[in-house]
Amino acid sequence: MKFLLINAISWFADILIFLLLARAVLSWFITGQYNSLYKMYGVICNLTEPIVAPCRKLSMKLNTGMLDLSVFFAFFLVSIARKLIITLLLIIM
Repeated sequence: MKFLLINAISWFADILIFLLLARAVLSWFITGQYNSLYKMYGVICNLTEPIVAPCRKLSMKLNTGMLDLSVFFAFFLVSIARKLIITLLLIIM
């Protein structure tokens, strides 16, 4: 049971990291709403925005200028959270 839960958390984190990476890459290619990738980019943004929005606020407080590091911070946050949760589960169970 423990390993099933750990695998589920790991898969969830991997999917989030993939979506964050896809969001970052697609943002370079989306030039307008008539682009064929625009709908897919919108779905990815809707899925990742709850994680990216707090990171964007942190990025604005750090005064990074024109560089938006919110996706990088979200990527880092998801990676750290995955490791922390899995470690806690291994200790507790």
